[in-house]
Amino acid sequence: MKKKITIHKKNTFVRGTDDYSTMGKRALNTVYWAMQKHVRYKDDSMGIKFATMREKMNLESDQRYVETIKDALRELRQPLELNNFTHPIDGRKYQWFSCSVLDEAGFHKDEKGEWIVHVKVSNIIKYAMQIKGGFTPLELIPYANKFRTKYAMKLYEYLRSFAGLAYINISHKHMMKLLSLDEKSTYKYYAKLLPLVERQLREIAKKSDLPEVKLIKSKTLAKEKMFKIIINPKSQKTVDKIEAKTALDNLIKRF
Repeated sequence: MKKKITIHKKNTFVRGTDDYSTMGKRALNTVYWAMQKHVRYKDDSMGIKFATMREKMNLESDQRYVETIKDALRELRQPLELNNFTHPIDGRKYQWFSCSVLDEAGFHKDEKGEWIVHVKVSNIIKYAMQIKGGFTPLELIPYANKFRTKYAMKLYEYLRSFAGLAYINISHKHMMKLLSLDEKSTYKYYAKLLPLVERQLREIAKKSDLPEVKLIKSKTLAKEKMFKIIINPKSQKTVDKIEAKTALDNLIKRF
């Protein structure tokens, strides 16, 4: 078994939303790992060995890994739209803000002839990546970057940020936003979204350090269009309903 690799990811990322694919999310986690491992917050850019990028993104059996990594980095160059965003540099709270994770991305050979992934992380994101409270520890290897779908990845990271709680309730509306689902899609119906969420939770329970995660179903929850997810049944800690709703309202962003 490979050695565990942990990243400490800001809750702004973990509890927000994004439109990234599974590979886009894996690439983001790998860049996050490289920034923290080498404490590169003050550098304009950094290089990650191509072999390292491939390993951390779990692409060792992917014969198209070059194109896969390239596509993932293209995603991280796309703009993000943030709502109710507190700027980490000037401290202002923005009702709407747009930025991207990477300012630059590319491949080149170093002086030894080894291929290197070049990335330049935007200043805003670099500040947000630093460990200064409000973060969730995630096992990049062997868990976070091995899920098959972007939905399982997002739910795993989100639930890890509430790992000390017995359970959490998420409304249908907030689940749609959390998973970045189109409101015009079939998932606008609670009955259609329910099996999708249940499949992701089964994968999380099977493949991660949250083995007791599961979805509770009942007629009352269905009527309320609510997802009740057990996280840690041994815990005595729960979230106040008003506090939980406020937290979700503040944290659900396009991020």
